[in-house]
Formats: sequence, structure tokens, C-alpha cells
Amino acid sequence: MPKYTKILPQLTYNGVSITDITHRLDMLKTVEKYATMYYSVTISEDSTPEKVAEQYYGTQDYWWIVCAINKIIDPFYDWVQREPEVYAYVNKIYDDQDEIHHWEDSEFIQYPTNSLEEDRVPVTNLEWELHLNDKKRHIMLLKPSHVPKIADEFTKWMKNTKQQFQE
Repeated sequence: MPKYTKILPQLTYNGVSITDITHRLDMLKTVEKYATMYYSVTISEDSTPEKVAEQYYGTQDYWWIVCAINKIIDPFYDWVQREPEVYAYVNKIYDDQDEIHHWEDSEFIQYPTNSLEEDRVPVTNLEWELHLNDKKRHIMLLKPSHVPKIADEFTKWMKNTKQQFQE
């Protein structure tokens, strides 16, 4: 199995041929229908797609399958981050990390304000982003027995993709 970057088509940019990394694999709709092909795992905050692929598929070369299944486009923000990175991100996008992001009731339904009964709980910007980051720890993986077939089909699909030109 060739490496992912070797499978991708070439792009001519300013007269130079480079790998077109903008191509993304979106798992085939027919494959997504079969829930028995996938299973859920919880990863640590220091996991990377490469580490997950190595642990579950025996090679880092299948990192792109981990990303495709979980619809990871930007590995810096779509993938789980370490807690210090979340703090830095929060400080970058919010003026005040302790400002109330929204309010929640006992069923975790979100509201922009508290109720007249004041029975909602405030959720700060930092708490919200930590929550979103924690959700990213729960990922789906393709069962290892299906990986070679998906990789082979992707390789065939990419061979039929035409070279593009960018000026």
C-alpha cells in the first residue's frame, strides 16, 4: 500500500508539480450505512491520528483513514487538543474566557439567557471549549479487517482523478 501522499494526484502550481493535499476522502455513503464496520473508541488528549492508526491498524500509514472516518479536515482544530492548547485557543478567540457563553437547564438544553426562575446554570467560554474538546476524544474507527479494501478502493479512485493546474 503506497503512502497517502503518494496516492494523491499532482497539482501544478507556479510551474512546479506538487502533491495536491486538498483532496479529501469522504467515506463512501454505501460504506457509512454499515454500522457493523465501525466501532467507537476513546482516545487520550495526546493521541494523534498517526498514533491511533499505529495502535489499531499496525501502521501510521493509515492515519488518513482515521481522519476520513471522523471527518477531520484541520488536524489542529478538528482533532482533540491538550488542555494547555485549549486554554491558548480560548484566549485567542474570546476576549474573556470566564464570560458566560450560554446557560443550560437540567437537561443540558442551551439558552442565551437565564430564566426568570434563575434555574439555569451558566457555562463559560472556557468550560464550553473544554467540553467541545472532550467530545473529540470519542472517535469512530473502521474495523481493521476492512482497512485494506478501503485503502485499495481509494487508491483506484485517486488514479482516475485528473491533474489540476493552479496559477
